[in-house]
Amino acid sequence: MVMAVILLLALALVLGCYCALHRHKLADIYLRPLLKNTLLEDFYHAELIQPEAPKRRRRGIWDIPGPKRIPFLGTKWIFLLFFRRYKMTKLHEVYADLNRQYGDIVLEVMPSNVPIVHLYNREDLEKVLKYPSKYPFRPPTEIIVMYRQSRPDRYASVGIVNEQGPMWQRLRSSLTSSITSPRVLQNFLPALNAVCDDFIELLRARRDPDTLVVPNFEELANLMGLEAVCTLMLGRRMGFLAVDTKQPQKISQLAAAVKQLFISQRDSYYGLGLWKYFPTKTYRDFARAEDLIYDVISEIIDHELEELKKSAACEDDEAAGLRSIFLNILELKDLDIRDKKSAIIDFIAAGIETPTLCCLC
Repeated sequence: MVMAVILLLALALVLGCYCALHRHKLADIYLRPLLKNTLLEDFYHAELIQPEAPKRRRRGIWDIPGPKRIPFLGTKWIFLLFFRRYKMTKLHEVYADLNRQYGDIVLEVMPSNVPIVHLYNREDLEKVLKYPSKYPFRPPTEIIVMYRQSRPDRYASVGIVNEQGPMWQRLRSSLTSSITSPRVLQNFLPALNAVCDDFIELLRARRDPDTLVVPNFEELANLMGLEAVCTLMLGRRMGFLAVDTKQPQKISQLAAAVKQLFISQRDSYYGLGLWKYFPTKTYRDFARAEDLIYDVISEIIDHELEELKKSAACEDDEAAGLRSIFLNILELKDLDIRDKKSAIIDFIAAGIETPTLCCLC
């Protein structure tokens, strides 16, 4: 009899410990259904069990609103022929509509599953730009990376715009210090004013006296951009804006190649990416444009190097000040000559179309 009592007490103690340790589980299994199935007038004696507040999940980049993602297409399906809602020739309308639909922060996903975040609020942009980061990540232009890696004879790297990490920081600290120098920019202003004056004179000379329309204005604006950026990067006027001088054929080819370069980049970015697996028309057009830009600007650079050797002894201070960017880049000892040359080419090619868009606006 005594043993039976002891055994019952031991079982009660074990059961009590188990219930204390697993009270939430027992409440979910036994008490909660009992309360649900009990009439209102019968559970006056029961205490309501409060549900635990769910833990708030920390949201990440994939929770940002945006178009639906599809495997191997990302969000680029909105540009496909069968689903097309937008035109690639009016991308400004595309992103304005995405802003209206999804708000001030929109997620775009590449076919390679790389997320791109678009910010529309200036305060958000300011936070991102001021965020301290030694190696900020900017998704590279994949077609440029693929092409330049296939041409090691011309390119030691994929360029300052597409490099990442320590290599990007090395290129940036070496190549941009002279361009962002207030002293250099101050020396450049008088020459830029002269370029603008010559551009205005060229427009007046090409303007139709009856209709006051300037034919081929975009071509003339490209010449102004090329003259300005060459003056900045090479340190001397090239004479592309001379009223009474016929422009060399290579210059018009260069402007056309830069335009084709941007078109091919757009098609590679918003297309299906088949150029990654075999040379499509987009890739072939891009390669031809990149080759032409490299050849023409390399010829200009080589010519300037020869002129520099001839005139270095008799150069005045103003000319030497204008040439400071060109000379600073060439005198960098920790960079491969291919990086120096490709940097100058990238700066010149990028500067041709930029002023054109400003003039057309």
